[in-house]
Amino acid sequence: MNPRAAIIAAALIAAALPQTVLACGDSEAGLSCDDSGSGAEMGAKWMLNRASKAVVTDKAKALTSFTKGMDGFRTADSYVFCVGPDGVMSAHPNPILQGHDVRDLHDKTGNYFIKTMVETAKPDQISSIHYLFPKPGSTIEEPKTTYYTKAGDEMCAVGVYDADAAAPQTATPEARVATLRAKLDSEIPASARSDWTAFLEALNQVGDTRAATLARVRDGLKAAEAALKTTDGKTAADQK
Repeated sequence: MNPRAAIIAAALIAAALPQTVLACGDSEAGLSCDDSGSGAEMGAKWMLNRASKAVVTDKAKALTSFTKGMDGFRTADSYVFCVGPDGVMSAHPNPILQGHDVRDLHDKTGNYFIKTMVETAKPDQISSIHYLFPKPGSTIEEPKTTYYTKAGDEMCAVGVYDADAAAPQTATPEARVATLRAKLDSEIPASARSDWTAFLEALNQVGDTRAATLARVRDGLKAAEAALKTTDGKTAADQK
């Protein structure tokens, strides 16, 4: 396939579908990435791939992006978290975990998953571990598979809840996008790899901008609703 035609085709399809899950296959990162899994699995590995490079390039900026879920490092239930060599959580969207030694963190089965990841993470290699952990905003532990690697002196990881990974490849628009990107990844020649990566990074930025805009709109609607309720209340009081 002609590289330019492949990129244009991806742009047309991606523009019509949500940009929340990304496919793996960025060979320049030197990390293995199995593209035979579900869209959720591929998205997690691709995100971890990018996260690893971000830490090596600018650690402070990367950890901030992971914690705030910026620059494409957050989906509905997947996010990047990192633990330093001292066992302290250096990046995580949950503020309760940030800045604390989390090596003793374990699930109800007694699985000390953080300690295991810190001790076994290796650079240029993606490993996986299974444990129980609640989804964002929940306290109910659910089966989760987390992919992790060593990025500089940090252990960084991205997890996928097993229920999401078990969904059929074509069950969601996000999974279809992930499958398409994986297919295109395999056909992009080495000479066009940098352009392809830049294109995907641009899509991430578009997604972030869209999410931020929607958040501002929601906040504005809530403020307007509150103002209207206040006005209605005063009017009703005046009529009594």
